Amino acid sequence: MTTLLRLAQQTRSKLFSILFPCPLPRATIKYTYEEPQRVQPEVQQGLRSDALVLASQLDGKTLHLPDLWKVFAEWPMAANPHAKRLEALVDSLLERIITNERKLKALKKADFARLISLWYPDAEWPELEIATAYSVWIFVWDDEVDAGDTEVSNDEELARAYYRKSLSTVHYLLGLDREESDEAFEEPQSLHPNMALFADVGRGMRSATDRIQRERFYNELENFMIQVGVEHGHRMRGSIPSVSKYLEIRSGSVGCAPQIAITDCMLKIRLPESIMECEAMKALWKETVVICLILNDIYSVQKEIAQGSLFNLVPVIFKNCKPEKQSLDTVTHEIEAALRDSMRGFEDAATSLGEMTSSDAQLNEEVKSFVKWCRYFITGVLQWSLESGRYGMADCLHEDGSLSIVL
Repeated sequence: MTTLLRLAQQTRSKLFSILFPCPLPRATIKYTYEEPQRVQPEVQQGLRSDALVLASQLDGKTLHLPDLWKVFAEWPMAANPHAKRLEALVDSLLERIITNERKLKALKKADFARLISLWYPDAEWPELEIATAYSVWIFVWDDEVDAGDTEVSNDEELARAYYRKSLSTVHYLLGLDREESDEAFEEPQSLHPNMALFADVGRGMRSATDRIQRERFYNELENFMIQVGVEHGHRMRGSIPSVSKYLEIRSGSVGCAPQIAITDCMLKIRLPESIMECEAMKALWKETVVICLILNDIYSVQKEIAQGSLFNLVPVIFKNCKPEKQSLDTVTHEIEAALRDSMRGFEDAATSLGEMTSSDAQLNEEVKSFVKWCRYFITGVLQWSLESGRYGMADCLHEDGSLSIVL
């Protein structure tokens, strides 16, 4: 298995060298619907090619979405009892690395503590510390590339350097630069500010997981960074891919798979590799990621267009519609159909995993815990996206739970 993991890593590394050849490393919501503010035309000034045309076509149009909680009504949602403690931890982590007061205020307004509480309702504090450091880190790291207000986000060469240096640091901090030994791990003397939080993640993962778990985590982070790079290239060029190609890219760049990779650590279980690498588990991961990226994209579309990015599922589906059916109502229909398809795939995978482990009571319970966490992960994304000031959906929400999002 280790040989297979190393071979997979070599294959990913080869892909990385081709892509980046430069050296370097359900709670109550207050329904306060108001007519949303339209995106100001000046945000289109930084756009080009297909993205510019698409922005003009979408400007001022309204995306209508149904209450998606009805779709997930049978799925669980809960909050961790350490919610208040999590708020203090998130604020302290952000204050460690964010010096820009405007950006710090915006990140605090996002309420990542609420998201982490929803993701890990049953986790104990030591595991929550690892999950929080990682979750805050990945949001901050990703914002450096796609927020549109940094040097890295506006320069492809700087972005490539940022990915490679970040990956090198992640590999080291996970203890993967050396073989397992008794020698003390040497913490690096200096780190890019955006990587400082990952030192906390690495420290926790080194003590709580084995090498194969950390290699799996690293491989998912590597794919995440590769696809962030591909996505960034599309944004810089203003190109809009097909829906299938978009989903391939976004399944990596949305950053969900690395979070799934630390699930057994968060649950304090260790599923055998025969389960972790089976087709049913891979299908469960795939559908979890797809559902989350759909939810993330529809609730963040207004924010992303305002930041000058059309690389989002809503514009991509609109662009790829047949001319006679090109409308946001068609987009909504396609999104609902995609969610239903992925939920069926998720349930089929969950059933298969249950059947595979039915003869081993303990393993069966651990698999059920893993599947249940994936449901928490999805409903957490849904609830937080509706609540968080990061996306402003409270201003688009009607009393019946539907949304009207002006683009």
